[in-house]
Amino acid sequence: MFKKLPLPFVFVLGAGIVLSLLMSLKAMMPYLYWDEMSEFEYYRSSLPHVINYLFWPLLVPIIYWAFTHYRIGKGASIGDRGMSFLFSLVIPFVHEISTTLIYFTLLAGFDIFYFSSETWPQVMAAFPGVFIGRVLEYWIIYVLFAAFDYYKKYKDKQAELGRIEAQLNRTKLEVLKMQLQPHFLFNALNTISSLMEIDVKKAQKVTARLGDLLRGILEQDSRVFVSLEEELDYVKTYLEIERVRFEDRLNFQIDVEEGSEGFQVPLLIIQPLVENAIKHGIAKISRGGTVLVHARLIGKGLVVKVSDDGRGHVGEVSELFGNGIGLQNTKERMKELYRGEAGFDVKTTDNEGFTVTLIIPKQSEHAND
Repeated sequence: MFKKLPLPFVFVLGAGIVLSLLMSLKAMMPYLYWDEMSEFEYYRSSLPHVINYLFWPLLVPIIYWAFTHYRIGKGASIGDRGMSFLFSLVIPFVHEISTTLIYFTLLAGFDIFYFSSETWPQVMAAFPGVFIGRVLEYWIIYVLFAAFDYYKKYKDKQAELGRIEAQLNRTKLEVLKMQLQPHFLFNALNTISSLMEIDVKKAQKVTARLGDLLRGILEQDSRVFVSLEEELDYVKTYLEIERVRFEDRLNFQIDVEEGSEGFQVPLLIIQPLVENAIKHGIAKISRGGTVLVHARLIGKGLVVKVSDDGRGHVGEVSELFGNGIGLQNTKERMKELYRGEAGFDVKTTDNEGFTVTLIIPKQSEHAND
């Protein structure tokens, strides 16, 4: 029974000891400062409080049992409320009878005072007032249990809501990733289809590289985060596929600060930006251009920039998010993964290309759990 308490019994006992000392000291103050205390007055003022608050911890498990079995809150039955009311009378009664017997037994043991027939009327006269005090103490303990119970339910509910929210976020991220992979595959197959008509060998080369890339992505399918080095391997493979298609019209450069290779980034977070740079910045101009991927550590985060020197965009940047999957998908994933702690910025100028900047916070070692 003691083990089922919401607080360790040692804590309950400690609270009883502290209360007994404080209340006995309070009762002794008038005698200590304004009158000489006889030995009987010393024990009469302090001993009842010590016995009272040290006896309550022994009854606390019973009160908690009554609290858990007979509730009085909303929806409780009449029987439960009746039993709860009965316990609120019986337990204080048992407490008062027991502590009174212990009190007079100790006084007799200390050879200070002996119970007699003359003492009985005084005890009976004091009993109603003292008993009401014990009932109040009972309900104070009961209310404390109710407060602990409410707090526990609140924390459990918060934890459950947290688990549900985490599951929803993970599901949303999976949907975003599932949306991204077919999009990439569709574009790659379009590239192979167009090459088949003009250069079968190049088409075969692209098919082989695409197989390597998809195999790597599928092997990481259950992971949310990968190292920057792994992510850039996908980017390089994708750029090599596109380079077969564009030949000398496409150049690329990957510049990574030393020591940042192991930094954890979301899977397929850079490749869509590179694809966007090629599709909207370079593919539609005859001279072609260069895609630059730059990554460097800053504080506890990583800054990744994907830029190109293509034709850029005229108009509001917000218009870009409605014209394809790449930018919108990346923005949504960053929002879901980092809850406002990450940075996402797009800059573009007519005939000066695009620059997309990601600021990625550091993840824990268990980010993929």
